[in-house]
Amino acid sequence: MRARTMLAGLAAVVMAVGGAVAASPASAAPTTTLIEDTAQGTGIGQVAFSSGWGACSGNCGVASDNSFRWTSTPGATATIRFTGSQITLYGMKEPWANIATVAIDGGAATDVDFYAATATTETVDVYNSPALAQGTHTLVLTMTSRRNPASGGGSAITFDSAVVTGDDTPENRSGLPWSDGGYFSHSGTEAEEFQQWRGRPVDNIVAFTDRRNWYAQLNTWWAGTVPSTFEPETDDFILSVPLWTDDNDNGTDDQWRQLATSIADVDPDGYVRLGWEMNCCFSHARDVASWRAQYSRAVDLIRGAAPGLKIVFNPNEGVSNNNTIADPRTLFVDGKADVIAIDSYDWWEPFTSDANANNHFTKTYGWNFWYDFARSKGLPFALAEFGVISQNTSANHSGGDNPKFFTYVYDWLSAKEAANPGSIEFVSYFNDSEVDGWKSNLYPTTPNPNSGVRYKQVLDAAAQ
Repeated sequence: MRARTMLAGLAAVVMAVGGAVAASPASAAPTTTLIEDTAQGTGIGQVAFSSGWGACSGNCGVASDNSFRWTSTPGATATIRFTGSQITLYGMKEPWANIATVAIDGGAATDVDFYAATATTETVDVYNSPALAQGTHTLVLTMTSRRNPASGGGSAITFDSAVVTGDDTPENRSGLPWSDGGYFSHSGTEAEEFQQWRGRPVDNIVAFTDRRNWYAQLNTWWAGTVPSTFEPETDDFILSVPLWTDDNDNGTDDQWRQLATSIADVDPDGYVRLGWEMNCCFSHARDVASWRAQYSRAVDLIRGAAPGLKIVFNPNEGVSNNNTIADPRTLFVDGKADVIAIDSYDWWEPFTSDANANNHFTKTYGWNFWYDFARSKGLPFALAEFGVISQNTSANHSGGDNPKFFTYVYDWLSAKEAANPGSIEFVSYFNDSEVDGWKSNLYPTTPNPNSGVRYKQVLDAAAQ
């Protein structure tokens, strides 16, 4: 997929042409993102410093934010993950500076000479990357023991910031301000029919690995669940992956790397819902330390093998159950997620009134809670699974064919996006048509015809 750094303000116009769904191209919308040395972590838009780096002292004013990092340790690294098509590094040039190297996405290293006959009075650009394919990349800056022949009296390199440029074109083919798609019972054909029915393309496809054991999980049958219209450059493949398989096998390092590579083969910039619904249903989090350790290990192995993949931290809405950890926030690991998402359905209690809907939005571990938590971490929010439920309608535990659900959901999404453009990353409807499923499907044959009508109406209202 093509990751968004900010809304372009120009959307594709979606139209039906001869029974096929198409989108008109949008104009290029350049974006610029600043990554300061203080934005530390392993997420997108952050820099991770190895040991050997120190904070500035005395001359911090050369940096516009009064902060930069320096090292005189050969082999010390600064690793930056970014989304864009070009990156520029800023630092000091000094008479005693060394030569560093830069490598992008594991490619060949390029020398960067930090030497200047006179120390610069402000940080300057020390490296400009070549044009890159728009997408997510990893840059590694490494201090060497080599120096310019004129350099002497010490040894150091500095890092102040990075400026990333790129574009958000094309925007989502659906015309929605976020990636809007869903789960279609692992059927590419059903996904194609669904987008024909709704009159606009689906931007994302949700799939699940086989959780039984690693032998089954490494079977890439799920790669064939995308529709023939899927375009990795613009669309999103979202794979749900457990932290450990049903037989409690944590997986070897090579198995995690193999899985990551297989996901990237479908979509180099795809999403991994790692250990999703850990507070209730899958990859149960019953011990904070062990869950965090396995989660962090898996993230590092996935990113190491496929740097463009994005990690989704994805609890279920509401309080924890099934003896899982009481506060799922304690499971979050800084720098180990790119998106924070929730799953939420039309039940307990159904979105049939303002009071019920507001309870979902405002309660602890509800929609506002996790949206605000995402914003506090500088991350976007996603609605990774949602849907009406035509099962278990007794005792008001689900709303059945409830068109109000879609009004409440898309009004909430649109309000958040309007207040903070780019804060909603993706939205995925759970169009479950399986015989023993929840009957949340809106198309083709559906127990929810009224919901289907409202769904298309709210999409049209939310489209840019």
